[in-house]
Amino acid sequence: MAVTVQSSGGVWEIVLELTKSAQERNIDPFLWAIQLSSSLNSSGVTLPSVEIAHLLVSHICWANNVPITWKFLEKALSVNIAPPMLVLAVLSTRVVPGRRHHPAAYRLYMELLKRHGFSFKSQVRGPNYEKIMKSIDDALHLSQIFGIESCEPGAIVVLWIFSILWQLLDASLDDEGLLEVNPDKKSRWSTMIPGMQDMEIDDHDSFEQKRTERHEGMCRINTLMAIEIIGKFLQDKVTSKILYLARLNMPSDWTVFIQRLQLLAAKSSVLRNSKHIAPETLLQLTLDTSKVLPRECKRSLRQEFHAVMASGSLIPSVRQCYGASRSALWIPMDLFLEDAMDGLIVTVTSAVDTIIDLVKSLQAVNGTTWQDTFLGLWITALRLVQRERNPSEGPVPRLDTCLCMLLCVIPCALVDIIDEEESALNEDSECSSAGPKRDKQILGSLRSELVSSLTVARRIRCPVNSTCFCDFSSQSGCCQSNDVSFRHHCREWIS
Repeated sequence: MAVTVQSSGGVWEIVLELTKSAQERNIDPFLWAIQLSSSLNSSGVTLPSVEIAHLLVSHICWANNVPITWKFLEKALSVNIAPPMLVLAVLSTRVVPGRRHHPAAYRLYMELLKRHGFSFKSQVRGPNYEKIMKSIDDALHLSQIFGIESCEPGAIVVLWIFSILWQLLDASLDDEGLLEVNPDKKSRWSTMIPGMQDMEIDDHDSFEQKRTERHEGMCRINTLMAIEIIGKFLQDKVTSKILYLARLNMPSDWTVFIQRLQLLAAKSSVLRNSKHIAPETLLQLTLDTSKVLPRECKRSLRQEFHAVMASGSLIPSVRQCYGASRSALWIPMDLFLEDAMDGLIVTVTSAVDTIIDLVKSLQAVNGTTWQDTFLGLWITALRLVQRERNPSEGPVPRLDTCLCMLLCVIPCALVDIIDEEESALNEDSECSSAGPKRDKQILGSLRSELVSSLTVARRIRCPVNSTCFCDFSSQSGCCQSNDVSFRHHCREWIS
């Protein structure tokens, strides 16, 4: 999508002239980035800049489709001048449809995707987050394609991954003539913007030569690379958990996507000749959902997903966890704990396993640190206990049960999460060690994150008596209430 900058036209003209001059002189991309950053900072432009993302992509496509401009673009992403997710989104609308005319550009786009398409933490925490997500929605038309009336920033992250993956899949099917075999016989992405197929081809550019043998070979290599990136998205710990949310909340779209992926795995000649990924592996990823998320939550999380996405900005803050806006990040966990307390539905999956799956998914979508995630989980369990102080449903007290959830179920889930990380670390260590087996166990980073979350929560409102605070460092307890049962529950909770 082209963006016209009017309010700060002088700034963008300077940026463009600076880029053209650096391109002509073939200066080092790092020096160009320093000059560009200095110019933008002096003009009061907040980085990363949405406008810079559109400007640089428009500059490359296609009048300046040369190696040095791609190096400039990559350096702009690395030093946080342009937001990677937005740049990749805008590039996908220009490069993927024109991959046959610009195979080198398609290859460079996928290289950028491999380098910058799997890191979300810094992007969801940075400035202009909501503006960047809005620009991504506008560039890819996500709300329109997936039929979502109001697309919140967190949901756009999920849809961005899903759409980028789907674009690569349809492009790979089209490259091998398999798109016509599909029942739909067309891609929703290639016709997303009118006139996209009628892109100008620069005859003088070396990237746009006719279909020579070298050109055909590059196209086949690009198809293989796209398929390998699809497999990486499905196997990566973070993106696979985010795709799991798309699977749960967009079942019809996910079914179409999986059908196309299975078609690719079954009939792709490029995939059969790959030395890095086998068709059976790709099929296994589509058939065995445990490969996407180790333990599948059996109960639908549709309501929880929309609740957490409706919270708006997903920038975490430990100090704001008590506020309504930050508590909304963990609404899915609140809802699950309430359902688990009702006991009306007997599920195949244990509460511990479901909590583990939910915690991992929310941590990936919210982009929070594990310390913040653990703290949010503790606070969610505390809210469950606090709500039980004034029960509105029936005379049966559930306070002991709620405390059991806080003191037993939640710790079991945390232990499993930490054990999973440390088991993987120790297995990797044993495989890489050529010497005798070491008895000392390797401790993972999640253990220290859990300790840090408890340190932050050392003074927190008592879950039983809201008029006092519980000090985790106190040996004598915290509750000053005269009610013996209150004091008993507080001492039990702290110990």
